[in-house]
Amino acid sequence: DFNVGAEVVGHQTGPVITMFELSLAPGVKVAQIANLATDIARSLAVPGVRVVSPIPGKDTVGIEVPNLQKEIVRIRELMNIAPEARNKMNLPLYLGKDAGGGGIVADLASMPHMLIAGTTGSGKSVCINTIIVSLLMTRTPEDVRFILVDPKMVEMAAFENIPHLLCPVVNDMKRAEDILEWAATKMDERYELLKEAGVKNIAGFNTLSKDEIYKRFGVEDEEEKARIPTRLPYYVIIIDELADLIMTSSKEVEGHIIRIAQKARAVGIHLILATQRPSVNVVTGLIKSNMPCRISFRVASRQESRIVLDQNGADVLMGQGDMLFLKPGTSNLSRAQGTYVDDNEIRTVVDAVKASGEPQYNSELMKIGSTAGIDGDGGDRDDMFDQAVEIVLASQRGSVSLLQRRLQVGYSRASRIIDQMADAGILGDYKGSQARECMMTLDDWQTFKSSVAADQSGASSANGEPTSA
Repeated sequence: DFNVGAEVVGHQTGPVITMFELSLAPGVKVAQIANLATDIARSLAVPGVRVVSPIPGKDTVGIEVPNLQKEIVRIRELMNIAPEARNKMNLPLYLGKDAGGGGIVADLASMPHMLIAGTTGSGKSVCINTIIVSLLMTRTPEDVRFILVDPKMVEMAAFENIPHLLCPVVNDMKRAEDILEWAATKMDERYELLKEAGVKNIAGFNTLSKDEIYKRFGVEDEEEKARIPTRLPYYVIIIDELADLIMTSSKEVEGHIIRIAQKARAVGIHLILATQRPSVNVVTGLIKSNMPCRISFRVASRQESRIVLDQNGADVLMGQGDMLFLKPGTSNLSRAQGTYVDDNEIRTVVDAVKASGEPQYNSELMKIGSTAGIDGDGGDRDDMFDQAVEIVLASQRGSVSLLQRRLQVGYSRASRIIDQMADAGILGDYKGSQARECMMTLDDWQTFKSSVAADQSGASSANGEPTSA
């Protein structure tokens, strides 16, 4: 009909689309087929077609045509298609079926971070639910813990109080920013822990027996043994609307995200960022370059498609789970239908995991936003706090391993003291793999202590209490 020489040489039928392979006649350019996409869709009476040129590994061109009837992809079906994923992958995600009907099952631990985009009704929220349910069905709270950020307050409400949570679902964006900072700090602390244990990554640490860990840390006292973690769970941080978080404090949030994305793979901390507004102000170049795995559902324009995928195509998807999947380390997009998990399935899985135990929230996360300053009462400060401050300020190195050696304490206790110093304003944030920066000198600290002691003595005299000679 269009005077272009081409022959259909094969086809693949998937759950939502059928891809026809075309062999072009000599002299026919691929651009001629791409320019006819709208006319082909009109002739076939379908909403739209997508031209794939070339098909990876072949000399043919593909035309993806929507099926008259969609197939719903269920998570149980994918688990049956790829039963080995549960044991071979650390964090298996049952994402959907590709254009040929094959299962898309990916390991988040090897991605190691993911960007998801899509307009309302495109399937983005269902995809997030699928990711969470995939891990709830295959991993215990000892294996993986979640931090869920939900500014809309309703998207992740179904997962409240599951034992896999590190803290209650976060709705406040300022607190979410502080939690990202905590995650970046935890990343650096885990690197120190792995270094002390003599392993390269979280998988290596988790293969060590308790006795081997105690031996490598040189710990014999039972109290110190209790403070050293013998297993590190993976941390999965899911942010449902990145745009809302970026609006609170763009530079700081972007900095935390980039630090985590660049370094956190080895220590088992993984980010999943989702947005329905993929503008250049939200999905910045630095954020995108550190998100090697990307999924785009239908977006509003070609520009948004290019922002997410660096290619056109997401703007002509059909919605309701129709997606383009960009695997890490490749520029080839896979057309797929996302897994559908309905409310009843979510409720069944959540009820099952809740029956296994109550959530054990992280005490540090629960205290975020309510820490005392240097002039506060110190809360539950460690008995060795003052001694540790003097050691750190004398060396001007806020290092966990330094305190372990000088105070002869375990990793967990030393790490907790360092955190208390940071809360008090004595130490700054971590800077990459370096120790925390000291925010004062030893002389400043001693002057401050003398001032506090004088104030307390004056207050005692004013109240008629005897003072020491």
